[in-house]
Amino acid sequence: MKRTFTIISILFSLILSAQQYSGISKSHKIASTVFDTEREIRVFVPFSYTESDTQKYPAIYLFDAQFDAFFDMTAGLMDYMAQIGELNEFIIVGIKTEHRPKEFTPKYVNEKTKTDWNDIEIGKSQLLENHLRDEVFPFVEQNYRVEPFKMAIGHSLGGTFVLNTVFSQPDFFQAIIAISPNLSYDYEQLVKAFDEYFKSNESLNKLIYMSAGTVGNMENKFRKSAQKLDHIIKYYNPKNLNYTFRIFEGENHSTTPIYTISNAFKEVAKIWTISEENKQKFLEDESKLFVEDLKNFYAELSVWANYEVRPGVDEVNGYGYFCLNAEKTEEALKVFDWALELYPNDANLYDSKAEALEKSNQLKEAKLYYKKALDVLEKTKNQYDPENYDYYKSMFSEHLENLKNKK
Repeated sequence: MKRTFTIISILFSLILSAQQYSGISKSHKIASTVFDTEREIRVFVPFSYTESDTQKYPAIYLFDAQFDAFFDMTAGLMDYMAQIGELNEFIIVGIKTEHRPKEFTPKYVNEKTKTDWNDIEIGKSQLLENHLRDEVFPFVEQNYRVEPFKMAIGHSLGGTFVLNTVFSQPDFFQAIIAISPNLSYDYEQLVKAFDEYFKSNESLNKLIYMSAGTVGNMENKFRKSAQKLDHIIKYYNPKNLNYTFRIFEGENHSTTPIYTISNAFKEVAKIWTISEENKQKFLEDESKLFVEDLKNFYAELSVWANYEVRPGVDEVNGYGYFCLNAEKTEEALKVFDWALELYPNDANLYDSKAEALEKSNQLKEAKLYYKKALDVLEKTKNQYDPENYDYYKSMFSEHLENLKNKK
């Protein structure tokens, strides 16, 4: 069965059954020896997380998650884009910060900086780094099915923090979204750090998306420093760096996140997902099977992400229906075979293959796979909430009964 999420169905589902299509978030308190107190994180898992006990997901670490609206907007954008096929799914980990100037800023190198901040405690970002490395990352890895890939999103001083990890903790994040980062901090310490780095390094294997607005004195101050960094990066043009800098005209410090996150996710999607145009090219490529093009794409993505990336169960199911809708039944069957190799315990994939077999008039085989779908559904019943279980059982049974009536 093809799982489709139209705008109308998503909105309707939110009204009738919020958990059926939307992800779930949960807060956790972690005893922190680094901060000598309890710290709170908030974790969002996508809808498909509850449909499998094996599928893993890359993670987004969102800073300033103490602002619930910021967390909810980010999770909502990711969830929406994933459900319409424009982005892969992520687990989102929200880091709630208690003292932003202290936790987000690296140690200052200019003594005037402390005075400029009116003796507010600053320059201790290493504490937050240690908290992430020793307490948050292990907790998330022990309690959630996450892949090694981590993306960081930070706004303002949060953007300063995530950009600083490029040097202070280079193994933390493979992708960084810095929204209106405060690069004027400590007389442009980070701008100078990037310049020094590129003088002796011709490569940086990261994705960096940076933004700035044009309204407000603070935003314009930050933008000018960001533009300096932009000039430096473009001058050195480092290898392996997927880099974007966007200036959002007419936006201020509070509105830039709205535009930055959605546009940054589009840039991530260019790497992580296969566009409709490329899927069509794969389908028209007579030199190899569609499924081989898919496998090649994920092999190349795995090299970039530094772990073996495979499509999610809904993604690979969608590829099969892409072929099926184009009347490429044999290609579709090859895709569903690959999907079942990846997810042998997903009942819906057996139903999908049965549909392809039925369409190719292989009715005996189709009957076997419809029955297999029901059998696997029953064996994995504990993975579904009652409503979803009843829905799939009814659907698979209906497909099998319709097939019997064909004879």
